[in-house]
Amino acid sequence: MDKNYIARMREKVGHEGMIFVSAYGVLWNDTHDAILLEKRWDSDVGWGFPGGYLEYGDSPMQAVVREFKEETNLDVEVIRVLGISANVTEKNSWGDAQETVGIGFEVKKIGGCMQKDGTETLDLQFVPVSPEPKMFVPQAQDTMHRILTENELSDKPWLREPDV
Repeated sequence: MDKNYIARMREKVGHEGMIFVSAYGVLWNDTHDAILLEKRWDSDVGWGFPGGYLEYGDSPMQAVVREFKEETNLDVEVIRVLGISANVTEKNSWGDAQETVGIGFEVKKIGGCMQKDGTETLDLQFVPVSPEPKMFVPQAQDTMHRILTENELSDKPWLREPDV
């Protein structure tokens, strides 16, 4: 199997700080009271949004569509940008410094049958948004809160600076 973009770049720069872009999707259920979330392979706590890092040559929209298919087996299309956030980590779980710029999209299902991939995604569920779902990392929790408050009140995207 070919190495992904991050693995190829890490071979060149080691643990030095790098900037990566991720794209994730928010898919509501039909009654708009639950969001499709995943239990991730790399965390025992909370939920995550389907998505992942851009590969070289991907647009953010292409990445979220690709990642959704890989992790959920669903075909989606992007409806709108929900927001952009940044997070700086001096030492991630692999011991690397990185800044992640995350771009969130609201998506709608256009095909496919929901199925976890069993590798990255261990479980998939439409999780009720009341009470607010517990997410796997603080950044995802902040994002969930913004989706449920700011994006439901306005069609304008939010911008979140990293905590310094």
